[in-house]
Amino acid sequence: MAIFGRRRRRDATPSGPDAVQEARHASETAASPVRVAGSDVPLPQLDVPVTVVVTTRSDRHADVARLVDVARAAFGRTVDVRAVSYVADASPEDAFDGALPWVRTDAVDGIGSAVNAGVAAGVGRVLVVVDTSVVIDADALRLLAHDVGRPTQAVVRTVDGEARTGARLVRPGALPWSDDRPAPEDDLVFGADQPVIAMPQWAVVAAPCLPDERTALTAWTADAAAAAHTAVRVRDVGPVVRTVEPGRTVDAGVVDVVASWRDRSRTPVGGLGAGVVAGPPLPPWGARPVTPARRSSRPAADPLAWSIKIAAPAGPDGDGWGDVHFAAELAAALERLGQHVRVDRRDAHVRDDDGADDVTLVVRGLDRVPPNPASVNLLWVISHPDDVADTELRSFDRSFAAGPAWAADAAARSGVPVETLLQATDPAVFRPDVSAGPDAGRVVFVGSTRGTARPVVRDAVALGADLRVHGPGWEGVVPEALRGEPALSRPEVAGAYASARVVLNDHWPDMAAGGFVSNRVFDVLASGGVVVTDPVVGLGDVLDVPTLAVARSREDLADLLDPAHPWPSAAERAEVAAHVAAEHSFDARARVLLAAAREERTRLRR
Repeated sequence: MAIFGRRRRRDATPSGPDAVQEARHASETAASPVRVAGSDVPLPQLDVPVTVVVTTRSDRHADVARLVDVARAAFGRTVDVRAVSYVADASPEDAFDGALPWVRTDAVDGIGSAVNAGVAAGVGRVLVVVDTSVVIDADALRLLAHDVGRPTQAVVRTVDGEARTGARLVRPGALPWSDDRPAPEDDLVFGADQPVIAMPQWAVVAAPCLPDERTALTAWTADAAAAAHTAVRVRDVGPVVRTVEPGRTVDAGVVDVVASWRDRSRTPVGGLGAGVVAGPPLPPWGARPVTPARRSSRPAADPLAWSIKIAAPAGPDGDGWGDVHFAAELAAALERLGQHVRVDRRDAHVRDDDGADDVTLVVRGLDRVPPNPASVNLLWVISHPDDVADTELRSFDRSFAAGPAWAADAAARSGVPVETLLQATDPAVFRPDVSAGPDAGRVVFVGSTRGTARPVVRDAVALGADLRVHGPGWEGVVPEALRGEPALSRPEVAGAYASARVVLNDHWPDMAAGGFVSNRVFDVLASGGVVVTDPVVGLGDVLDVPTLAVARSREDLADLLDPAHPWPSAAERAEVAAHVAAEHSFDARARVLLAAAREERTRLRR
């Protein structure tokens, strides 16, 4: 099987549009709505019994008068009632009726901004927020605002009778479950997820400006409850109906808020155990909703079910990718530790049955893979680090990177630990005693062109080195006499590495800058070979061995490729190979990953 085309770069393609569940009018869309952040100073505390803030999506202004009338019927004609319009899902903007108590006559950006704009002038002893997507009568609104000692959401039902009884955090670091049980066993939840909320004056905090309504409401009320050292309550106040389901829009801000809940305690969900089932990824950022599931709780020491996610496509097109071999060798190492492992290529990054996975390990090359909230999520960045966003790092339970310099910088930027875990080799394949290949005593390069003349190969050709290049795409790039096989099996690659006088290696610029040492380097050293590479930040701190040399210029390369250059003896090379086999094998990496998975599994089940 060929090993070329290791991790191909490709242009990023934009995600598809968010699914929008509400019908849109054909009228003009609001342009550049304002995001209203919370105030840096405490809100004025007004000496009035109740403040009612009516929020409305910008194309539902016709429903504002109904809720204003309900508020006045519930609390008197002089009640402090205010209306705020917001844009969501690129909603068009209706006209502003001057007879209504608008806070402002333009639409702000999202429901979080609407809440902040609505409370900016201060709130009474109780704040009530109700959206025009909700139908509620005066008696229910009055009961919602009565004797409010903590943030409280009304029990809501949809037009088809389904319950909406708050948000429960059933898996820290995942989108909360919108509890849809008609009769929950208790009335305390992680946060509200329906826009019919009351809270005491002293508990009001700024609302987060997130594009996803449910996450914004949950984060706002959970933060208010945490600040007040209390919890969010759900209260049955009578008939309250949600007439329109909100669309879901998950961006980096939403993912970061959800990730910040990683260390919050799970919300008890009676009788359903610690298991969850993950739903499909929500575009464009791929966060996945969860639903509680009954599942037996196995001890952390039991064999775990692993899914290793790689970027290679399914079928023959992906068979030659280096990711496939990397994952297969890692899987074999985990299996030697008693684990159960499957490898999922690009088409299987999300599966219908992945709720049974205990551990999801994303070997991060080209593809960003959504975490699986039903499992422990580990990220191992081994290439293309410039494609990895801080939000992606924050969304995993543990993150590792094969570049120490990049790991340190990424940890400082993202605010979460990023541990160094170097690439690795398989000593069962790459070892000094393999049979010599046909290129014994020559300078060898094994790899594809990457669509261009790679500098180390170009310079070796210019120097007239006794070079042999194996891999696809070299026609017309190097002279025919220097071209070897378009594909080599792994044993053939090992033989070439072990018997070559020198093996050439290079790195993508972002990998070299981040200290990502190619796994080719480990393979050559484990084979007892000699490797000449381009500069990599921190290379000497990672591998200080006499069979590895850096060519910083064409002159350096000429000296290192000279047949008279003195290289270590066979005994010294074998000693280096033994060290690499012990310290940098996939078995060594698997032990680190298994320990991390067990630690995180224990933490998530607290």
